[in-house]
Amino acid sequence: MKKCISFLLVATMLFSCVACKKEQVTEQTSESTTATTTEITTTTEEPTPTGTGVLAGLKEESGNFFINEDPKYKELVDLAKMKSEMYGLEGVILIATDDEIILFGGPKSAMTIENKPVDPYTIYDIASCSKAFTAVAVFQLIEEGKIALDDTLDKYFPDYEDGKRITIYNLLHMQSGIKDYFNDPEAFFANVNVEDMDAFLYRFFHDEVSDEELLQNLYVSELDFEPGTKQAYSNTNYDLLAQIVEQVSGEKFCDYLKKNVFDICGLEHTTSMVAGNETSVPKNFDMMLEWGMVDETGRFMAVCRERGSGGIHTCAYDLLSFDRALFGGKLVSDTSLSEMKDFVMGYGCGLISYGKKAVGHSGFNGAYITQNVIIDTEEFGKVYLIEMTANQESSYGLDSTLEAVINELTK
Repeated sequence: MKKCISFLLVATMLFSCVACKKEQVTEQTSESTTATTTEITTTTEEPTPTGTGVLAGLKEESGNFFINEDPKYKELVDLAKMKSEMYGLEGVILIATDDEIILFGGPKSAMTIENKPVDPYTIYDIASCSKAFTAVAVFQLIEEGKIALDDTLDKYFPDYEDGKRITIYNLLHMQSGIKDYFNDPEAFFANVNVEDMDAFLYRFFHDEVSDEELLQNLYVSELDFEPGTKQAYSNTNYDLLAQIVEQVSGEKFCDYLKKNVFDICGLEHTTSMVAGNETSVPKNFDMMLEWGMVDETGRFMAVCRERGSGGIHTCAYDLLSFDRALFGGKLVSDTSLSEMKDFVMGYGCGLISYGKKAVGHSGFNGAYITQNVIIDTEEFGKVYLIEMTANQESSYGLDSTLEAVINELTK
């Protein structure tokens, strides 16, 4: 940002009708002008650089930080800035309330594919943070009477024998017992020959495995436990929820999200199941390049089989807008939101608990990491904390900064 320097030039012109005093007056005028100009120039201060757009009014500081100078935020701002720099957070950090932004930072020289510093609109893959969007879609259809929490899966997948014992509620709360196709694909795709597994997984990670092919594997995959008796994280649950949303709405999942979530929240930099539109550069992507998951510029090319369980690409400001809308009652009812925040066995519905006063979700897919947390505070109301990075080595920085901010706001 260019710094603007403003100079005030003062010229004092004295006129006299007395010809014999003209020379004296001219001399006095010159001295007066010089003195006045010198005095004003020495007291003129350089304006404080400020942000533009959504960062308008925030003070720009070194390290690509923009801070709210309201004294009530000083302690929080100083802590978040110090921790993110100390622990090497390379990416984006955004802290805001329902009404204003408290801090935005893109520390440690995090850059975009255009070799520019990251900003509130830099796009990341938020991986499992996408599950909150899926839960919203499901609860919208529940409120319309098109889905019920106690619906069993055989209603939507008639050939799934175990589906008679698994409900929508079980899927949402990770209580289904269904194996995780993403984190343990060898177990889920047990009917794929060992010698064919690498080729199959390549197809899987490039979204070349059809719904029917995935379902055929689901139908023969044994459950890890009796549904409703335990909680175990499984991405498969949210893929199935996305398929159910498609069945019930008659729309592609990505189209449903755009119309019923993205557009309502005004998300202009957010997509679902679109490859290669991230503008943040993944670090250490040699393996991903070899697998065709990124191109030579660092763009993450694989769509991946993350529909419902992941697959949303967005920026910090759009994610903030989604959070504000969700917790402000613009997407689902208070009753639905309460169910989403019910952590009876440890997992809500697209949300996890970060303590008594904080909820949210994390996302990790090998290239990107996101932390999206909403904190209830006595002093500021809801505080939204969003961290994003394309550097796996920054995970400690994200977690440490997150912990420090939550502790500060809930102490």
